[in-house]
Amino acid sequence: GITGSMPDDALFAAAEKGELATREGREREARRLLSLPRTRAHLGEFAAQWTGADKILEVEKQASLFPNDSPALRASMREETSRFLTHVVFDGSHKASELFTANYTFVDAELAKHYGMPAPKAAFEKQTYPDGARSGLLGHAGMLATTSHSDQSSPIRRGLFVRRNLLCQELPPPPPNVGGVPKIDPNATTRDRFAQHTANPFCASCHKHIDPVGFGFERFDAMGKLRDTENGKPIDAKGDMTDVEGLGKGTSAPFSDLTALGKTLGASKAAEACVAKQLYRFTRGVMEDDMCTTRPYEARLAAKGGDIRELLVDLVSSDDFTVRK
Repeated sequence: GITGSMPDDALFAAAEKGELATREGREREARRLLSLPRTRAHLGEFAAQWTGADKILEVEKQASLFPNDSPALRASMREETSRFLTHVVFDGSHKASELFTANYTFVDAELAKHYGMPAPKAAFEKQTYPDGARSGLLGHAGMLATTSHSDQSSPIRRGLFVRRNLLCQELPPPPPNVGGVPKIDPNATTRDRFAQHTANPFCASCHKHIDPVGFGFERFDAMGKLRDTENGKPIDAKGDMTDVEGLGKGTSAPFSDLTALGKTLGASKAAEACVAKQLYRFTRGVMEDDMCTTRPYEARLAAKGGDIRELLVDLVSSDDFTVRK
């Protein structure tokens, strides 16, 4: 459900009175539950799972390259993502698009230092990104760090994150004889080293959908810290959000920075539908689904202007939510 715990007394009472037998009754209770602190906390767990930020607690980087890495900083990264999503859903515009386009985030002292922001007055404080290089979830250090290696960024992991997590697009698994990560070259940038993927026709069939997106994150190192150069060379972080509405569409959406990518995703029907699909999986406790089960919720979210609160109400007040399969 949306609280992640046992029903409270009021919900038990409504059930005893038969009020949950109708969609109207379930919707009334769903709206009440949305106001509870535990619902906000549960949605924070969804944020961490969806974006992979929960994995940051176990991610460790090479100490010689990232001396500021610490359990405290990683815990702050996870909390940032949880607080950001719950703010959008309950306090912000409530719309899915803001998850990708927001020019702000939530930081404590550890994270503010990492981002180059002023020290916050509260434990976690809403602050505008200072450099304009980040956009919504796309700029969160937790996501950027978990989609990197221990010693370097990964355009592949980051590109796949956008495809799988934010657009719900699945690519075929790599062939068994695929090569590994290109060796570190002190005279080259990551983009230079990974260019072989799209230059090789064998690799390009899949990597043409991955690398052009992942390269757009290259201004951020393996800890999600902003950088302008790599190995003494300026970073080229231009990208292309190809086939944003579906693989095989043959579309192109070039972008120069994450702010532009955020706008593309914020306007994408596929990205909005993916939010509905991911929340369906979370509230139902399932890993997989099919088009028939999620399409109605995707349509309802679109019809209600991308309002995630209304989607949550729909998810737990619908008839199929009451049926045990």
